[in-house]
Parts: sequence; C-alpha cells; structure tokens
Amino acid sequence: MVISAIQTRAKVSGAKFQNFDTLFARITPCLENGKTAFVQFLPDTEETACGSTEFIVLRGRSVHPEYVYCLARSEEFRAHAIKSMSGATGRQRVQEACFDRFMIPVPPRELGARFARIAQPSFRLVQALHTRAEALRVARDLLLPRLLSGDLSVEDAA
Repeated sequence: MVISAIQTRAKVSGAKFQNFDTLFARITPCLENGKTAFVQFLPDTEETACGSTEFIVLRGRSVHPEYVYCLARSEEFRAHAIKSMSGATGRQRVQEACFDRFMIPVPPRELGARFARIAQPSFRLVQALHTRAEALRVARDLLLPRLLSGDLSVEDAA
C-alpha cells in the first residue's frame, strides 16, 4: 500500500499521479502479486508526480479515494484485469480500456462519506507507521556496523 522507492528527478514521461490516487500494477507478475499503492506522500495536495508506465493511475470521480484503493485490491477487480492481459508471455500487460467494461457499485453519498471518515485515519496511520519504520531502518543501518566493529559501545548509545 505504501510507496517507499521515491526518487526526485526532472519530470519525464510516464504516468502522472497526485496524492490520493491509486497506482495499480499493469504488468505480470506484479498484477498477479497484488502490487497496488495509495499515494499520500507528496508534500502538496495539488502536486503532480510522474512514474513508471508499468502502472495505471486510478482516481475516483464519484467515489472516495479509499474506496478506489479497496476496489483495486479486490479479487474481482484484479481477476478482471488479469483476464484482459495481452502481450508476449512473461511481459503481459493490462490495457486500461478493460476498465471501461467493469461495473462498480457506487454507494449512496452519505454511506460513501461515512466509509471515508472511517477509512482515512487508517490509511494515514499506515503511512505514518511506514515512515517510522523507515527512520528506524536508517538508524539501524547507521548504528549496527559501528556497534559490531566496536566503534560504538552499547553504553555510548544509551
């Protein structure tokens, strides 16, 4: 769900996305493995980023972003995409047009809003916990070699 490999570069061609978009893997085996991400790392809500052409950007027009992400994670949605894959064996890709024929239930406005109010804190928590885990990983990678080499003692670290 979380995007961790972020690079800053000059804008290039590729899929353009914003915060609260869902990135859906379009190539085998990533699609079959369920690779799907929810964008919530951009510093500005209006900022647009560019990424790989190997994912499809999903954005809800009449449903909340969290609903779009949950839909993209559903077995039915992914199975529909997998059935429409084409291309050489081992490099098959989903064509975006396959979603033109996929019907989704749109909940009544109040029910959709209620779902979003419940889901949004959980989505933010997942991102926050990922950020904390990354910071701990960086600290571990800096400290562990120094501890093992003896350059830093446990008493010094306390």
